[in-house]
Amino acid sequence: MRILILTACLTLGGCIAEDDPQDIINDQGDSVSDQTLSLSGFWDGQFNQSTDIRMLIYNGNVYALDGNNGYYGTVSLNSGDQTALINATAYALNSASDSTAEQLIADGNDAAYVLDTQLSSLFVSNDSLFGSYSIDGTSSGNIKLTRDGTWSNNSPLSALTVVGSWSASNHELVMTRAGSGVTFTGVSTATGNSGCNFRGRLETIDSNYNLYRAVLSSREDCPAFNNSATGYAGFNSEGELEFYLRANNALLFMTFAPPAGQSGGDSSGDAGDGETETPAEGDGEATAE
Repeated sequence: MRILILTACLTLGGCIAEDDPQDIINDQGDSVSDQTLSLSGFWDGQFNQSTDIRMLIYNGNVYALDGNNGYYGTVSLNSGDQTALINATAYALNSASDSTAEQLIADGNDAAYVLDTQLSSLFVSNDSLFGSYSIDGTSSGNIKLTRDGTWSNNSPLSALTVVGSWSASNHELVMTRAGSGVTFTGVSTATGNSGCNFRGRLETIDSNYNLYRAVLSSREDCPAFNNSATGYAGFNSEGELEFYLRANNALLFMTFAPPAGQSGGDSSGDAGDGETETPAEGDGEATAE
């Protein structure tokens, strides 16, 4: 099994105070401290200055993707020695993944990853993690991660319901406001794969931060990952909408560009419903879900 373990150093000034941290739990049912919550956000980096990795940390859980694997697991930050530990299973990408369209499925062989890093301030305060990593107990090189700066962007539902369809290579996605959230339907338009379709729903978690709760209610007639799933969605720095979804031991990552002439990740608009506070990138004061 691939386990991703990340160690980081963080100044106390970047931690978020909460009234009752015991109320915050990760997907596995473990309590999440406010120090751990301060790591929430999107991170970009590389293994050995060559293999790109994209990571989402939220409420003590981790989703990540590189050119070979998808990752899912937990993170905890020790307030005493300021080290953060990520335990995650990495699954090899399925051959049915479409890298051109950025529709990636990770459900293959796994192995144990360990990342041991130092939190540093390369561009702004507490913005980078740098250190070493091992695979299955064997030292394998170095790792560098940097916050992408999008976490504090707003996430109104109106940013999703712009006029037009969202697109990826040979894929289309439409979204409509429905009650307290947004429903979406996506299809493949590729020759030989035009039957692939999926539906789901996005809801605001806290409109002050760049993240939506995602539920994939159905996915059918696709080359792989024909399951329902849960996870998150958020905008990258290019204004594209990224999905991070999980169903048991399988992960689905999707990226869609906004409709022509529209700008994804608009910071204006409605606040949405069912908001829950989340921490800013290494600073601020908030209450996370």
